[in-house]
Amino acid sequence: MTHKQVIISLMLLTALPGWIKGEGTKQISPDMGNQYFIHIRNSGSRGCFGTKACNDIYTRILFEIKAPGERVYFGAKMRNWYPDTYNYEIKKLDGTLVQSGALPKTAGNPGYIPDYELATLGPSNVTPGGYTAISCSPPDSGTYIFDFDIGNTGSEYELEFFDLTVVNELGEEQLGRLYSYSWNFTTSAGSKKYKGKMYPITADSVVTEIDFNGMQPYAFSVSCNLTGCFNTNNFILDRRSVDGLNNYPQYRVFFNNPDPEIFPSGTLGQLTNIETVNECDGNLDIILWANKPGLCDIMLDIDPTPGFQNMDRYLDGNIEPGIPNVITWDGIDGMGNPVDNGTPITVIVTFVNGRTNLPLYDVEYGDTWQGFKVALVRPPGPAPKVFWCDTLIYSYSPPGNYPPQSLELDGCTNPNGCHAWGGIGDSKTINTWWYSLTSSQFPVPLVYKRSNFIPIPYILCEGDSVNVFGNWVSQPGVFRDTLTNFMGCDSITEITVSVLPGPVIELGEDQVVCQGQSTTLGMVVPGVTAYEWNTVPPQPTPLGTDPTLTVNTTATYQVQITATNGCIRTDQVHVTAAPYINAQPIKHN
Repeated sequence: MTHKQVIISLMLLTALPGWIKGEGTKQISPDMGNQYFIHIRNSGSRGCFGTKACNDIYTRILFEIKAPGERVYFGAKMRNWYPDTYNYEIKKLDGTLVQSGALPKTAGNPGYIPDYELATLGPSNVTPGGYTAISCSPPDSGTYIFDFDIGNTGSEYELEFFDLTVVNELGEEQLGRLYSYSWNFTTSAGSKKYKGKMYPITADSVVTEIDFNGMQPYAFSVSCNLTGCFNTNNFILDRRSVDGLNNYPQYRVFFNNPDPEIFPSGTLGQLTNIETVNECDGNLDIILWANKPGLCDIMLDIDPTPGFQNMDRYLDGNIEPGIPNVITWDGIDGMGNPVDNGTPITVIVTFVNGRTNLPLYDVEYGDTWQGFKVALVRPPGPAPKVFWCDTLIYSYSPPGNYPPQSLELDGCTNPNGCHAWGGIGDSKTINTWWYSLTSSQFPVPLVYKRSNFIPIPYILCEGDSVNVFGNWVSQPGVFRDTLTNFMGCDSITEITVSVLPGPVIELGEDQVVCQGQSTTLGMVVPGVTAYEWNTVPPQPTPLGTDPTLTVNTTATYQVQITATNGCIRTDQVHVTAAPYINAQPIKHN
């Protein structure tokens, strides 16, 4: 694989050991033998990242200042070549320029990081023996943009080394300040393994860690979001892996645990009550109460086999505290069929905090990669289960017979890694998701009830009749019979009778012809597609299939005609072939 692009949505990360200084290369490449580089560009098929040409907050490099008096130290080094213009700008979110200047291209100048060792030591102002940094004193607390200025070039550049370190008034390093919504990285060979970790924080302030566990994506970008590949307000569909590049950035992604004084931890919500209302119309209302805002995942366990089966159904929705939140199920199972009246169902509701989706584009691995390792940083709690739904990107037969590795809806907790997919990821976006904090109520068992509606169509030809609820009917109409089923709902049978016009054929009165003469029976009937002539009783083979039949022998002849609407009519006529009477002389006495 050569310079593949990978788009990654993340949300799980833990704090790195306290002895690590600075933020940048030391977290991206903790193993010098498997080094990855920040990938900056003004444009291109992968979009803009890290430069002043980028026009939205989601494609920038950002850092936080907690209080006036804090300082930021930074430095970088390009890999292989430099653009003609090589500057930096530090701005507020509103675009106000705070500081700008040229970045050095040669060693011995402030802001130049000559090697991996110095990049991982950090600035000399913080760690003796580190690199000589450029410094800036932002005037206010808040969010700042760090942009590279590479002129108007459309080329892509690789930052072999990069560091940005924030310190307080006492010169103490403040980790968890550097982030982006969509980090972009690349490397020098397809054999390089990405061994870094990243720390997204969700909209409900849950921090998790994702360990890439030696992934080999070459070029890739890292972002994380709430719903997966799409954001159509239908998480059940949006989370599925799909063909092509489909992703969007939403959460801040850090190299360290985000500074908890700026980004405090969220609190875990709880479900306080669950009720179900099942009327005979077939809908099941699941009514939820909770003490915090959040999300809910609902599994309707319809198939009695333990765990998720294709017949089971998932629902999701938003939860607001202190009010009844109604999630309605339409009575259709996971295979698209109505669930029968009287079916036992278990409703399993999970209240969700910190939901993270990690869509990766165009990533293929060998068989040795074991998948991601996911951990919860804060607030404290158990390691999240990991889920995926890759059924759209595998070939399978018959429909619904998914390969076992393509679907995980019960949750993976393998400590060696989860969701390894081999070579199936070429030109596809493969999504992985997890809930950082969950609270599940006890399962709610119920016996599902609905009114049964059985439609029965009858199509008659004109002149025919059918027995409907004990009466013979020959005219069109709708007829219903209602009973009460064992669940107390209506069992309705509706018979719709339609009458089609039949073709008209008339062979006329019986005929007598003289022996040796013939007669032609029948005619062309409008709207008729088939004719069949025979005698009564019938001969082994029809006498003809034309609209008319010429006969000269004694028999009863019948024609059967079929109209374009499928209606059939018959008529018959008897033909007598009378012998000649020989002349007899008359003798007179």
